[in-house]
Amino acid sequence: MRVLAEFAMKSRGRAVGAVAGFGVAGLLVPPLALVSSALVALVGLRIGLVQALVVVAIAALVLGAAMLVLIPEAPLMSGVLAGAVQWLPVALLAEVMRRTVSWQATLQVAAGAAGLIVLAVHVLVPDLESAWAGAGMAVLGPLLESGTTAPEELEAGLRRAAPFLTGLLAGTVLLGIALSMVIARYWQALLYNPGAFGEEFRALQMGRGASAATLGLMALGHFAGTPLAVELAFILGVLFFLQGIALMHALTRQRGMNSFWLVGMYVLLVLALPQMFLLLATIGVVDAWADIRNRLGPGQAGDSDS
Repeated sequence: MRVLAEFAMKSRGRAVGAVAGFGVAGLLVPPLALVSSALVALVGLRIGLVQALVVVAIAALVLGAAMLVLIPEAPLMSGVLAGAVQWLPVALLAEVMRRTVSWQATLQVAAGAAGLIVLAVHVLVPDLESAWAGAGMAVLGPLLESGTTAPEELEAGLRRAAPFLTGLLAGTVLLGIALSMVIARYWQALLYNPGAFGEEFRALQMGRGASAATLGLMALGHFAGTPLAVELAFILGVLFFLQGIALMHALTRQRGMNSFWLVGMYVLLVLALPQMFLLLATIGVVDAWADIRNRLGPGQAGDSDS
């Protein structure tokens, strides 16, 4: 990974090639899209917003050309728009991080933007349930031919889930952007300030205000049956999920624990993501009030930079 980061930072042409290359690969293997976004963020963190936007613009044109080759029936501008939608938010967030040097501020800005988009969708789309049902049937309908689920059952399920899907999608995109920022910040430290990323990430704390807002929205969604509150709570939950991960890294380092515990955590994340998301987000919300790192004391730090 260091080799890739060094390659991209040698020149603008290499950065564009790396971003566009992983963007195209991401069309076939979606997780690789995170790498292309992280490269954009790395350019922004190191050189600034203007250079990051130049890289985004050129790479988006390359992605558009590649999509025309791979999917001839795709609209002309679909690839360009896909690249812009994927990379612009990361470039802007990198600038926030560059100016504030604060994970808390950066993630709060990202979550605020995601929340505003969810609110805008609810205001601008008059029949959101039908919109999601139609979109879901268009994507999943062709898969029913070889399955046992009737189209009516699928449509009914989509309509039941529709009130929550906008927030779920926004939260998922937010998580992808945040992970891209984590990778970029790690690369930046690896190349220019070794060891700084671990200390910075382990200290991640979203604060009691965000925690109270999350709890309030969850209570409103549960007791008042307000789907929008649940959607917004999920978006904030992404932030506390990341804080939960940061806390686990901090405690492993602080108490001199074997890194096997972190490996186990990430294995469980792969095998049981929904359950682990809920657990780590809950731990993050509790940590905002309990300040677990300081309560447990410094302990005996290990040798590795967990």
